[in-house]
Amino acid sequence: MRLLLAALLLCLALPAHATAAQERPISLAKATSAEIERETARLATLPAGWERVRAASEGFLGAPYRHSPLGEGAGVDPDPRLRWDAVDCITLIETAMAVGEARSLAEVRPILDDIRYADGTSPSFENRLHLMEAQWIPDLIRKGYLEEATARIGGERVVQAALSYSKKSWDARSHLRGHPWSDSLEGSHSVPMIPLEAAIELASSFPEGMILNVVREPVPGKMNLITHSGLVVIRDGERFVRHAALAQKIVIDEPLDRFLRRHARMRLRKVVGVNLLAIRSNPERAKKVLAVHSVASTGE
Repeated sequence: MRLLLAALLLCLALPAHATAAQERPISLAKATSAEIERETARLATLPAGWERVRAASEGFLGAPYRHSPLGEGAGVDPDPRLRWDAVDCITLIETAMAVGEARSLAEVRPILDDIRYADGTSPSFENRLHLMEAQWIPDLIRKGYLEEATARIGGERVVQAALSYSKKSWDARSHLRGHPWSDSLEGSHSVPMIPLEAAIELASSFPEGMILNVVREPVPGKMNLITHSGLVVIRDGERFVRHAALAQKIVIDEPLDRFLRRHARMRLRKVVGVNLLAIRSNPERAKKVLAVHSVASTGE
């Protein structure tokens, strides 16, 4: 009886988010709208930022991989601006980050739009942050969702990976054919990178809460160095990359060491290193975004 009473008192003493954290997230890809609404409300009881992002991304484990599943709902890319039934590597991260700042399902899409589109612009194919090095990374750092972490973790072994854009190279690109040239893209764009051999050696020190970006050698016609992204998570002391895997066609947790060594064996376009970004809690930005969205929705 005393043991039962002690257990009851311990449960009562736990904060609300600790109880929520113990519940395994539902499969978001298979959930009904009502279930997704309840799940986002449950996740909102967790601390905003990485803890909530981690739990939200867990809800996508096993979700189908689909290349570029999000769009603008019309125009060049008519895919929906928010969906739960399929992800690719970057929309998995973007959607989990949006849930990480939202307090309800209704808040997810406005925050997701803020993550996916250039600061101060409306959702359109032209305004989407397509280019990781030139657009997505610097924009999300400026907005406060991410913090550069490569140098902190890689130390003296970090080098810069760079590519350049010109009107001529843009016209020769092999993808993003619907995206017009902008003079703001002119010039060199770089990201810090831990060379792959060093990343394998340092992998056991990678903290969770990181976005791990795979950096490849530059190739004519390709407009990104970063070709794949995942989340570093730790379970039972072991590090994994949670990512939408092209080979398996689903979201998986892959041991970090295996992930890195597998990429080291790729020869079609050589992987040269990894870039690391820390996910930040960003409540002030979310508050601002939701205030603007509320005014736009009511027309006031």
